[in-house]
Amino acid sequence: MLNFTGQSRRRNINLGNRTVTSKQDLLAKAQLEREKRAQNRQREQAAIVLQCYIRRHQAIKMLFTDLLPSIPKEKVKHIIPAFGCLLHTFLTKESTLEIIKHSSSLTTYPGTLGNLQIFSLISSYDDASIMVETLKCINLKKETKEAFLNALKSFLKKTRSLEEESARALLHVMMVWKLNSSEIITPLFEINASEALYPKIVLDFYQFLASEGIFPKPNKNSSSLLENLSYIYFNTPEKQKGLEHCIASCFRNLHYTPVNRDLEAYVTELYETSFIDKIAGMIEDPNSYDIDMENVIGYIEGAADDNSKNSMLIALLSRSSFLRQSYIAFKQHNNVWTSEDQSRASFILFTRLLQMHLLVSTDHELLSGSSGFTDQDLTEFTTDLKHFVFSNIWEPTSESKTNMADAALPLLQKLYLRDSRLHFCSTKNDPQFWCNKNPEFLRVSPFKYIEDYERLYREYADRREDMFSEADDDTGVDDLGSMKYEILNHLSLSYKNSVSTRQFKKLEILIKAPFFIPFEQRVNLFYMFIAIDKQRLNLSDDSQMMALLMPWNLGAHSRQSATISREHVLEDACNAFNGIGERFKSKLAVTFVNEFGPEAGIDGGGITKEFLTSVSDEGFKGDKYHLFDTNDQHELYPSTEFDSQKLTYMWFMGKIVGKCLYDHVLIDVTFADFFLKKILNYSSKFISSFDDLYSLDVSLYSNLVKLLSMSSEQIEALDLSFEINSNKNDSQVVQLIPNGSNIKVSKSNVLLYIFKVADFKLNRSLNKQIRNFHGGMSMVIAPHWMEMFNSVELQMLISGGGKDIDLKDLRDNTEYGGYLDTDKSIQAFWEILKEFSPEERLNFIKFVTSVPRAPLQGFGSLEPKFGIRNAGGELDRLPTASTCVNLLKLPDYQNKELLRRKLLYAINSGARFDLS
Repeated sequence: MLNFTGQSRRRNINLGNRTVTSKQDLLAKAQLEREKRAQNRQREQAAIVLQCYIRRHQAIKMLFTDLLPSIPKEKVKHIIPAFGCLLHTFLTKESTLEIIKHSSSLTTYPGTLGNLQIFSLISSYDDASIMVETLKCINLKKETKEAFLNALKSFLKKTRSLEEESARALLHVMMVWKLNSSEIITPLFEINASEALYPKIVLDFYQFLASEGIFPKPNKNSSSLLENLSYIYFNTPEKQKGLEHCIASCFRNLHYTPVNRDLEAYVTELYETSFIDKIAGMIEDPNSYDIDMENVIGYIEGAADDNSKNSMLIALLSRSSFLRQSYIAFKQHNNVWTSEDQSRASFILFTRLLQMHLLVSTDHELLSGSSGFTDQDLTEFTTDLKHFVFSNIWEPTSESKTNMADAALPLLQKLYLRDSRLHFCSTKNDPQFWCNKNPEFLRVSPFKYIEDYERLYREYADRREDMFSEADDDTGVDDLGSMKYEILNHLSLSYKNSVSTRQFKKLEILIKAPFFIPFEQRVNLFYMFIAIDKQRLNLSDDSQMMALLMPWNLGAHSRQSATISREHVLEDACNAFNGIGERFKSKLAVTFVNEFGPEAGIDGGGITKEFLTSVSDEGFKGDKYHLFDTNDQHELYPSTEFDSQKLTYMWFMGKIVGKCLYDHVLIDVTFADFFLKKILNYSSKFISSFDDLYSLDVSLYSNLVKLLSMSSEQIEALDLSFEINSNKNDSQVVQLIPNGSNIKVSKSNVLLYIFKVADFKLNRSLNKQIRNFHGGMSMVIAPHWMEMFNSVELQMLISGGGKDIDLKDLRDNTEYGGYLDTDKSIQAFWEILKEFSPEERLNFIKFVTSVPRAPLQGFGSLEPKFGIRNAGGELDRLPTASTCVNLLKLPDYQNKELLRRKLLYAINSGARFDLS
């Protein structure tokens, strides 16, 4: 049927809504009915029970109302033992008092029932109006101390009043039963006053007890007890001396968490210098045998923030010989490197003190032993700590010991970094102090797991370039900072049955404590990482050979080409190569252009080296861009002045250093130690510590350290505030903390001040520059490759190492052009180099290679190889060099003394050609 639109009409048919009840529906309905009947039964039973209690209550009330008045007076003394707290529940206060007055005979009542019922009556009081009369009924000869104290606690929580007369009556019972300084009285001092009906009554009663010499003897520790004792201490000055020992005892094994916010401030006051000195005095006092390192550890842990903890450690270190005393206390245990609680507490305290000592001591103070802790002690402890940490990674024996070793590892790392500069352990007699001598350990190679580690690293690090953006936040650093440990944990979970193997343990040590591995092995592992990476990118020699046979497979990693102006080397290089990502790792094809046009040259590796050294010279040493400043030792670190363009150049200079490391090219650049440490501190977001300020500004560092030993009056006389002049503009002031200009530096906050100054100089002023430099460098050299080395070793990787060269190694790896090794001039040349002083030999190496140091892996790793070319027989001509190809052009003098004079003159004058 069609409607007027031409469409078919739809007919709706109602088929009804009748449904068929299933078996499941019937069962569910029956279940609901059963549950409903059960609920009705429960209600009926509850009503019956409630009615029973109501009837009982009414019956007892009727009993007390009707029967008690008829009881003879001589029988009244039995009412309290019979009914106890029920009297106060069912009678008026006046009636209860009347019964109490007629119960004086309870003072001789046999047994303890009378006392127990009296105390149950006291626990029901909500004021102290009849307290004195009640206490007169106690049989003092029948001691029921615990019941008395429990009743008193209940009373204090609910009472509305407590007059002095009642307080003294309670005090009398305590004195008779000798509750002073006993363990049983401690719970009385643990009441959380904020939960009492009238908190001030509880606190006033505590003060009253303290004023009368009633103190607890803590046998267990709680935060409420500490808060209450702190309140008493600061509000009862005449009894402070007696409370000091109680508070010190309270800290033993205590993890303080605020309970009563109104009293938290009193606990904070305990962390002032005066009380710190009292705690330290108890440790040093032989009569305070029950106050030891565990109490101090609890005291430190209870500090509100890290600044308070640091202030405490500084205060303890300022006490003469306290550091050495804590060391002796640690050594006194039968087996100091065990997991026993006492040993662990001594260890934790000493290690924290030593870490702070390393942080705030100058090099002279550290080694002079002015703190009583001598350089011999330092070496002895470091040696023991080193063996302990190694054995717990290489051969772990128990979980508890491993946890102790994990806590020791950060201290060992700090000692290692300090020793890399001061050499108090790695001396001339023992230069390999940090390397473990275990033959099996030295033989084992972690290569079996390195490839899997690198694969996981690439999965984690794909977002690296985005995370190192120029944004203000540190999201990328936060996310990737602990990446190397996450990868290690991921691998350990993947290889559950293999984590105990020596190869995996060697990898774990390489990541956590690489200094146990000899430097030469780590250098080899470093280049192994690079070789694996080149294989991944098809940049290895085998891949290059395949590319020659099948050039269509060269792909994205083919030779990267660019034209570079000699006048704008950094700018042109950055524009050409900064945006090509990992392709920068491949071979570079560079054409230099000078004022006369393109320079001729075939790049056999020499022009690439010339390009890298030229960029580094302009970026690091040139004044054109002012990317870097120098400290007093003429060592480089990033300039504090920056803009977006300088940050881009900073990123690229990081890539240049990475490329030099990747291609074994040495550059003659010396970086400030703190800057190298920052580069190696990627796992901790590049944060430098106060100790690193030494290599930035030694004068500022020394002056700040002096503040720590000044008195309060001397500091106040300096009139310092928490502000500092901006690096960019001396007239511009930077607030070190909020409202810092209005906060004066004092003895109590001087530690915070020096840390904030160091933080501004080392971290806040250099944050973006460091992040960008490291971001570019890590595009080529993965962070965990770098972190195998300390700052001194990384400097050696960048610019070579050694204070002399191995002449035999150089001669064995020399290539000749127009000469034979037996020629007279060549024989004379090697004799002259042998007769040179070490400094002259290094100057010669700089003359030929542009770097005054030998390659770390010997001259066999120099690219291109060192070469000597015959420059003809013109005797007036000087020797020249092409540093880009490590080539010496030596005329055939045929005279040893003439060769010596000409060679020295050329070296000292720097005569050379840029290109050959």
